[in-house]
Amino acid sequence: VLWGRKINCGNFAPFAGGGNIRASAKFVASQFEDAITWDDIAWFRSMWKGPLVLKGVLSPEDARLAAEHGVDGLVVSNHGGRQLDSAPPALAALPEIVEAVGDRVEVLMDGGIRRGDDVVKALALGARACMIGRAYAWGLGASGQAGVARAISILKAEIDTTIGLLGVPEIGDLDASVLRPAG
Repeated sequence: VLWGRKINCGNFAPFAGGGNIRASAKFVASQFEDAITWDDIAWFRSMWKGPLVLKGVLSPEDARLAAEHGVDGLVVSNHGGRQLDSAPPALAALPEIVEAVGDRVEVLMDGGIRRGDDVVKALALGARACMIGRAYAWGLGASGQAGVARAISILKAEIDTTIGLLGVPEIGDLDASVLRPAG
């Protein structure tokens, strides 16, 4: 690394001094806004009539507030732990968030979805759907569009196998009881 070509952050080059590491880090830090409030969400809702989804929700209280401020969907996510490495796993936060919003808001799960049984767990805990960013990205990187199709095919087969092994006839029949240990 010391004697190789200079490393830079090419994605940030137009915004951050040619993409050098320090300038890129400063640029990224400048993109975070710590003064956003629920009033900003309400303002955005007033300006945008389409579906509004808020990502990064990990607490039932934030989920309730999001619903009260007009959000149509929530993505339960800790952003892969990139922002706070001690943030709770999204799957652990999911049941309380689903309970907090009931049917008022669609709840999606993001994070930790690697296999079909991960999807089944999230759906059993109340998620309406799961985001599959890594599977998609791995498939895309391996074989382009065909790789993405293959990744989705693998996930679907794993989901079908998992619900079959659980004795659940249809994916819509899943509930948290399939996750409880017998006894």
